[in-house]
Amino acid sequence: MPIVKNRLDRLQKINGRLNRWGGRPVSKEELMRLCGVSERTLKEDLQFMRDEYDAPIVYRRSEGGYCYQTPFDMAIQLPFSHEELAALETAVATLNQFKELAMFRDLEGLVDKLEKAVRFRFSGSADYRHYLHFESVPYSRGSEYVAFLLQAIRDETVVTFSHQKFDAPTPSTHRVFPYLIKEHRNRWYLIGYQVDYGLLRVFGLDRIVPGSLAVDQTAPHVVIPDFDADSYFRHSLGVAVYEDQEPEAVVLSFSPQQGRYFRAQPFFPFAEDDVLCDTELECRIRLRMIINKELVYELARLGPAVKVLSPPHLVAQLKTYLQESLQQYAD
Repeated sequence: MPIVKNRLDRLQKINGRLNRWGGRPVSKEELMRLCGVSERTLKEDLQFMRDEYDAPIVYRRSEGGYCYQTPFDMAIQLPFSHEELAALETAVATLNQFKELAMFRDLEGLVDKLEKAVRFRFSGSADYRHYLHFESVPYSRGSEYVAFLLQAIRDETVVTFSHQKFDAPTPSTHRVFPYLIKEHRNRWYLIGYQVDYGLLRVFGLDRIVPGSLAVDQTAPHVVIPDFDADSYFRHSLGVAVYEDQEPEAVVLSFSPQQGRYFRAQPFFPFAEDDVLCDTELECRIRLRMIINKELVYELARLGPAVKVLSPPHLVAQLKTYLQESLQQYAD
């Protein structure tokens, strides 16, 4: 529930007064004068503090006042600067985008409490939802397996599951030593060692047959090779890595304006010495990467904003892809 600024100010005043003088009970008349509100509004504020912040507020009839039954302070007295609180508020907003993922559900209560505390401490701040808007994160089928697979990775156990590719008529069963869970474009993937064939494989979690994922207690003892995720994906966009293919120099030409956009948010990392030219006529950048379908899709998405100069076989792949797309709209 959002807190309006006036209420936030009142809550801070009430919290401050209840924590003064060793927690001595404070009369309702004193709190009403302090906040400049009616008895009804004061009671609503006190109940809000109980409901939203678990404030242990009680009324002691014998002393005619309100107090905290146990030590409590809503203000979280930490030495945060205004800038640090703003950064923390943004972090809370970011975490909120992933509440629906099973792996984050255990943190949902913690995130809610942190959000309330930040809003309370960040006095005068509007609700971040009014000025901080994220691209929505849609539910991704298969995300319910992430927590199970992460535990299997920690335990270094082999898992078994049935997996059906989108173009396959029936599912197939796999025994896999899981290395890594990778997210790409709101889809989750498992990278693991297929113990029966001695191969490194990538599996889309959205293609795992429901109810088939389990720990494999009968897996044979095999020597599992080490896996370095950073090295494995260093030259690849997305999750498709062709181990028999060496990275190549991909040279892209942008208009000066589009070049600035790309340099501000590149779809693949590059070093400054990979900027081959940056003039009033052209921005030319070299990327060292493996040519895969994901790269073709990304270049097609950019459309006329980019021109591929090399390698020639990537130019040919992109031409074919765009021509086939255009053919969809032929009369």
